[in-house]
Amino acid sequence: MNILVIDDHPNLVRVTALALRTLGCRTFTAATTAAATRLLGTEKIDGIFLDVNLGAESGLDFLSQLVAQAVRPPVIMFTAQAKDEIADEALRRGALGFLVKPFNMQDLNEQMKRLEQHRRDDAGDLAKDL
Repeated sequence: MNILVIDDHPNLVRVTALALRTLGCRTFTAATTAAATRLLGTEKIDGIFLDVNLGAESGLDFLSQLVAQAVRPPVIMFTAQAKDEIADEALRRGALGFLVKPFNMQDLNEQMKRLEQHRRDDAGDLAKDL
């Protein structure tokens, strides 16, 4: 799977991308929503890991923009803020899942399984429509 990691903290992006590669993913990274938008326009992305806080930008607002598009990869949100209302807001806006930093390989693997199941479900829905 092609996964885009969007976070403004370079160390977290590097570690998350490395962990995803050990799970068999091809990773792309972006520190801003503008960089992410450019990548989404040029690469086939199967899933996104998106930070809630991107410096001066809001990951939740970018999530809303992504969800409004006709074709969009599923999004897993992550944040260091362990508040239920943030997770609830992310899920309400259309996130597929939510991770609290720091997360471990098991947490990441569980979210990847969620992305893979979502992909299979979408493929099944597409087959039904044909």
